[in-house]
Order: sequence, then C-alpha cells, then structure tokens
Amino acid sequence: MNPAPADAPAPRGARPTTRPILRRSLRVLGVVAALLLVVALSSPWWFNARRVADLALAQADSATGLDWDYDGEPALRWRPQPWLSLPGLRVRDAAGRNLLAAERLEIALPWSTLRGESLRVDALRVEAPDIDLDAALAWWNAQPASEVADLPRLDGLVITRGQLRWAEGALQDLELTLPRFALGEPMALALRGKVVDTSASHRAPFDLALRIDAVPEATPLRLEGFAIHLDGTGPIAATTAKGRLQFTPWALDASGEIASWPEAWPALPAPLSTSPSPLAFSLAQQGESAMAAHTVLSLKRDTHHVDAEGSPEAVMAWLEDADAAALPPLRVRAALPEVDLDGVRLEGVTIELDDPAADATGATDAPEPLR
Repeated sequence: MNPAPADAPAPRGARPTTRPILRRSLRVLGVVAALLLVVALSSPWWFNARRVADLALAQADSATGLDWDYDGEPALRWRPQPWLSLPGLRVRDAAGRNLLAAERLEIALPWSTLRGESLRVDALRVEAPDIDLDAALAWWNAQPASEVADLPRLDGLVITRGQLRWAEGALQDLELTLPRFALGEPMALALRGKVVDTSASHRAPFDLALRIDAVPEATPLRLEGFAIHLDGTGPIAATTAKGRLQFTPWALDASGEIASWPEAWPALPAPLSTSPSPLAFSLAQQGESAMAAHTVLSLKRDTHHVDAEGSPEAVMAWLEDADAAALPPLRVRAALPEVDLDGVRLEGVTIELDDPAADATGATDAPEPLR
C-alpha cells in the first residue's frame, strides 16, 4: 500500500496531534511554575523574618501615616498560613507620641489577602500593650471618613496584660477579646480591667467588666443595635442598655436599667434609697465627643422622675472649680411624689433648675433621636 500524501486529510476518527502536545506543554508549564514557587518560598529572602517584617511595617507606615517599628528578633512561618511575630512594637504619630507600645504582636493572614483578593486578618494577638487613648483618638479623628469603609475583616483579636491611658486615668490589667469584627456582621466584645485615677484626687482603683454586642457599620463608623452589659466595683453600677452609637461625629441614643445604686455614689433620700426597683434611664448625646456633647438624661425609679440637660464636660469643670457658682451648669426638672430629707417628709415635690447657658444653647444643640 502506498503511503497517503502529506496533504491528504487525516483518517476518520483520528485525533489531531496538537491537543496532546498542548496538554503536555501545559503540564510542563505547571510543573515549572510550581518549582519556581517552591524555589521562591524556600529562598533565604522569604525565610528572613526581619526582611518580611520590615516590608510589612513599611506597608503599615504608608497605609496609616504612622511610624511603625519594633525592637528585637521577629519570627515568621508560612504554614498553614502566613504568620508574623514582632517583639517590642512601637507605633508613633508625626509628633513622636507613642500611640501604642507592646511587648509583642502576632498576626496571621490568609493567602487570599497576600494575593490582594481580600482585606482580612485571621488572628491578631497583642501582649502587654500600652495605649495612649488621647493620641490614638487624635489620629483617628484626623482620618478621612471615606476610609473607614475599608476596615479589614478581623477574626480572633486578643489583648492581654494591657494598659489604656488617658489624661487623668488608666485602665490597667486590660484583657480584651473580639472573636470577629466585620462591617455588617454581629460582633461580641468582652473587656475587663482595673480603672486607676492618676489625677490629683487619687480616687481608689476599681474593677470594670464590659460586654458589647452590636453590628458595626461604616460611613460613618457606628454600632447599630448594641446591647451593653457593664459591671464592676466602686462607682461602677451593674448596668444594661440598648441603643445606637456613632463615633464621628459622636452621637448616642440609649436606654436601660441600673440594677442597684452603688454605695460609692452620693446617697439617695428615702424612699428612693430603700426601693428595690432598678433605676431606669434614657440617654441622648450629640457633639464632638462624649464629654463635650450636649446631653439629655432621664431617670425613673418607681413614681419618681428626674430629667437633666447639659454637658458632662461643663459639670466636671464645675465640680473641680472651688470658686464655681453654687448651682451646677444643668437644666433639671424632678418630680418626687414623696421624699424624706433629714427626717422631714415632703410630698408632691417638684424641683426645677434652669441654667442660663442651657437656655441660650439648648434649643439648637439638643440631641435629636438617632435614626
């Protein structure tokens, strides 16, 4: 039989030779790519923890506008996921103030984040952090509001042996857990520590425990449908509350109950002091911060009502000023069907206190219900 001509059509049922060649080529390319990846990951550069740490902190510098540094030998591993440990971490602002100093920070990221497919942190552990709250808030308030929407998903935040400092106090022995933080998803934060007064008054320290359940949202950053459980010693009252909180600008709308009146608070007159009923309250604030915000507070116990309006910042200044006016800078209205003052029983008592400053600004600054 004569061989078929070179340009003759292939016999019926015969497969073109290009497909096996293409498959073999792809296999070869796959093997080469895998070998290159193994070589890259096994190269001294990728296993040099200091180089990887410096690269990561350079990215943090660029993203936050802060100076990130560490002191010591970092640790690095790639399996089962990228994990980096930084000793002696320091984060400074442009003025050189330490926003954060920690004995150690450990962070784990999924491979998808390194590939640029997601913005996620799988675990974040901070040991013995020292946080300057005033400096941190100043940096936070200077951030453009639009960037808040880019907050990463965070799973497994743990803070141990921490300290949170502010102008006249600190929260020491801080322990905090946040299993998950993701915009639009439920979160549960648990915090405990000891509050220490560093002002001239040197009040006795007291314990604090706080749990917050809420759904974080952005633009602006806020907590929707939060539920708060507060407990502790000294001036900390066992309190539960529900509502909504917005951080920038500050806005709060909450209502709840105080289980019992703490002994560290000024004593109530009878029969309020002997009533076993919880103290119901509602609180509305709106302003630059919680202390500077115009505040409306309503209290109710049994048939007794008290409504107060003013600024916490102004009241604190009044308390600390030895030459201040006799009456606090508040607008107050109280309806007390029955009260006992120094053995004198009064019935149908109504008290009204009208602060001139509140008269001048209350109509325009009063918080509106949050929607």
